[in-house]
Amino acid sequence: MNTIKNEAFYNKLKTRRGEIIRTLEHVQKEQRTVAENKEWIDRAAYESRCQLLDSLADWYVHETTRIDDALTRITKGRYGSCLGCLEAIEPHRLEIAPDAAFCAECQKIREELTDS
Repeated sequence: MNTIKNEAFYNKLKTRRGEIIRTLEHVQKEQRTVAENKEWIDRAAYESRCQLLDSLADWYVHETTRIDDALTRITKGRYGSCLGCLEAIEPHRLEIAPDAAFCAECQKIREELTDS
């Protein structure tokens, strides 16, 4: 993958990472607010809210990790190569998901293995 294209993906990933960090900070603030509020009338609503916020926080942490991994691949010159088969990841796939580490075929195989 050429340097100009990598720079565009790098910038896109860094921008997304910044958005995620800001959102994660908001979610964590909301988690603290919910935890500090001891006057919930409906215990089920409290537990549901905690579960939702925990799930969101986990999702954003996981996405940040994927982005950090992609940024590392860019800096090491391995961006755009599938970690499974070492072939090039489809350009349209990287446009949609710049943090993609696997080509479509290898990703499909990985998902099938985790589903079974």
